[in-house]
Amino acid sequence: MSAFKKFLKAQAASFEPELRDQVKDAVRPEGKFIRPMLVFASAPKEADEKMLCRRAAIAELIHLSSLIHDDVIDNADIRRGEPTIGSKYGAKIAILLGDAIFAHTMTLSFEENNSALSAKASACVRAICEGEIRQTLADRNADISRDKYYKIVRGKTAVLFEFSCFMGAECSADKAWMEAAESAGRELGIAYQIYDDICDWVKSEDELGKTLGTDLLSGKQTYPLILLLEKLDSRAARKLSKDLRNSCASREEIIEQMKKFGIIDLCKREFSRRVGSARKILEKFPERSENLLLFCDAMDGLAAEE
Repeated sequence: MSAFKKFLKAQAASFEPELRDQVKDAVRPEGKFIRPMLVFASAPKEADEKMLCRRAAIAELIHLSSLIHDDVIDNADIRRGEPTIGSKYGAKIAILLGDAIFAHTMTLSFEENNSALSAKASACVRAICEGEIRQTLADRNADISRDKYYKIVRGKTAVLFEFSCFMGAECSADKAWMEAAESAGRELGIAYQIYDDICDWVKSEDELGKTLGTDLLSGKQTYPLILLLEKLDSRAARKLSKDLRNSCASREEIIEQMKKFGIIDLCKREFSRRVGSARKILEKFPERSENLLLFCDAMDGLAAEE
């Protein structure tokens, strides 16, 4: 992780001098580094450290650039306890900076001289953008189903978990392990998005270090809201859906309704089911999966804290 952090921060020097301060601001606040951890956890012990650091940086920079765009879309002011790029430099600079960082990840992937990895990197970026567009379009339409939610989440979150696991596992040249790691990454990515959705309802801004309520204001139907809409009678569900689309839903009233129907516990069950599914996939590869199984343990610990 130490070598990775050094490599990540050094990427600012690759940009034009006028942009370096903004790029440094984008990478300075340290997050959980979940996606880089997945790269390391899925890689064999003999993998080259420099290669892994570059691949971990690809994963983190794709994530960071998507966050910059998300914060503009959501009008968020705080991310990782710091002002967002959009609130500090304005929406135009933030969007263009996110694009520039996306492009830089492609440059890093080309340095691998690995056509399969480069193709997956570009497909991952496209899927993330399409996932965000799909969710934005869904926000304007009727209630979304669980299946549609999972499709959106795969593009928004899970595809980068998949890609991170692929980049580590690809160092092994074991095709079966690569496929298993990707599949496990997909399940873990969906689980993590459900966890993130839960946090928007049970944690404070200080605890999360980011602006809360943006999903509610934008009318996004996250997993807890989808389950709540399923539990409400048709009249109440129609009213809540209308209020969500018109950005006039009451956060406090929704939280009370979630408590009444045990929505957060239902979310935790689906979270645990997804982590359990990833675990089953990984347990078929005991010689390679030790670190990813530890990651599953850590994920289970997240749910236990809430």
